[in-house]
Amino acid sequence: MKTTTTVIRGLAIDVLIIETVHADAVGTLFYRAEVLIRERKSGAQRLVRRTRIPGTAKELAQAVQQRGVRALETFSPAA
Repeated sequence: MKTTTTVIRGLAIDVLIIETVHADAVGTLFYRAEVLIRERKSGAQRLVRRTRIPGTAKELAQAVQQRGVRALETFSPAA
């Protein structure tokens, strides 16, 4: 299993994207990505999105880098 953490730093918050991938010789068996918002002052983390579609987290990271926090407004809180 391989876990990759991407941190996008902002002024008041950080966006964390944690991707976990498990693959064998044939291909990808398992993919999971979580998008968290971490407040700088308190360090509290809030789960914004959880997905199992490969590549979604990378697209979101690019959108946050381009549009900032506005890219997260389209997501509803995760259940």
